[in-house]
Amino acid sequence: MHSFSKAQRGFTLIEIMFAITIFAILMAVAVPSFLETVRNNRLVTQNNEFISALNIARSEALKRSSPVSICSSADQTACSGSLDWTTGYIVFDDPNSNGQADVGETVLQAWGAAPPEFTLTATNRNFVRFVGSGTANAGAEVFDLVRTGCVGNKARRINISFVGRVSTATVACP
Repeated sequence: MHSFSKAQRGFTLIEIMFAITIFAILMAVAVPSFLETVRNNRLVTQNNEFISALNIARSEALKRSSPVSICSSADQTACSGSLDWTTGYIVFDDPNSNGQADVGETVLQAWGAAPPEFTLTATNRNFVRFVGSGTANAGAEVFDLVRTGCVGNKARRINISFVGRVSTATVACP
């Protein structure tokens, strides 16, 4: 004779509801934290992209032993003359040192507009020129990179020193 066990397999309704509740609580805690991490990573990416552009301009000036400038540009071919660098920027050979991408001057590299949740603004000038020695000819310059809805110490300040060194710092939102 065979004896059949009538053991239940699976989960009861109470166990399933308990598991769903625990899952919902964990998601409520994890998702906002994850979204903030994604936002912070986007800010760091934008920061690093701009620093790379500045470093390219400086290294090209050193390599060429002649002035190379970077300026704000809305069309990635000519300087816009704006302190708002959110629209994009270009690095170009600037032998006449006027900070404008004139006819015959080569655009070395161009960057398009930043994502709409960011603003990148300069405090003083619409261009930065590096001379053949790698120094910033016009002196120190400061840029602020801010994400829309910025709270706390989440903005970035990008500094260019008199000697051409580029650095960044986390600062309070404006």
